[in-house]
Amino acid sequence: MITLIKYHPAFGLPDPSPFCLKAEILLKLAGVPYRVEPVNDPGRGPKGKLPAIVDGGTTLGDSELIRLHLERTTGIDFDAGLSPAERAVAHAFARMLEERTYWVGVYMRWIEPAAWAVVRETFFGGLPPVVRSLVPMLVQRRIRRTLHLQGLGRHSRDEIYGFGIADFRAVAAHLADRPYFMGSRPTAVDATVYAMIAAIVVPDFASPLKDEALRHANLVAYERRMRAQFWGAPVAAAA
Repeated sequence: MITLIKYHPAFGLPDPSPFCLKAEILLKLAGVPYRVEPVNDPGRGPKGKLPAIVDGGTTLGDSELIRLHLERTTGIDFDAGLSPAERAVAHAFARMLEERTYWVGVYMRWIEPAAWAVVRETFFGGLPPVVRSLVPMLVQRRIRRTLHLQGLGRHSRDEIYGFGIADFRAVAAHLADRPYFMGSRPTAVDATVYAMIAAIVVPDFASPLKDEALRHANLVAYERRMRAQFWGAPVAAAA
């Protein structure tokens, strides 16, 4: 049985990491049995990040490598029924969300003062007093540097959120009134689209990006449908 190594639930989400959410939805779509090993240490992954899976003697990190592994070992084609052009569109949207929109979410959680206060308490509140005052500061400093090196952190707050707003508008326009992102059945891109939307609209973190997402009734309805379908429980309205 596959073991999925992921984070503990947080912020009203089954997992605070959109990439862990993506990996778990892919496992559910593949229909393979798996067990969850929740941790709060990204070092448990072979590349120093989560999610990761252990499948027999194989340990893999990175949600996209997990997707490729599942396709290779189970024979499933997550995008079955899509034309080459549709596959290209799905690929492009997934890369947009994972390589740019994701970093706007990182800025929202780890840099914005109000959200950072909640994140700090959630992840570091249980540490001993002296460590609790030092470790969060070092982690936030590292994330600021990562954002700067990635490029997004070189922009103003309004510019950063402007990028994310443009991305969500594109997602909403393409989704339109479809039940799933590419049509009548879920495909691999839905794991990414759901995860990135949920990471913004579900946690009680105010931001211009969340405001934009909530303006699109189809995005809100899509997030609720997906979470109810894949986690088997009604979903409360986004705050």
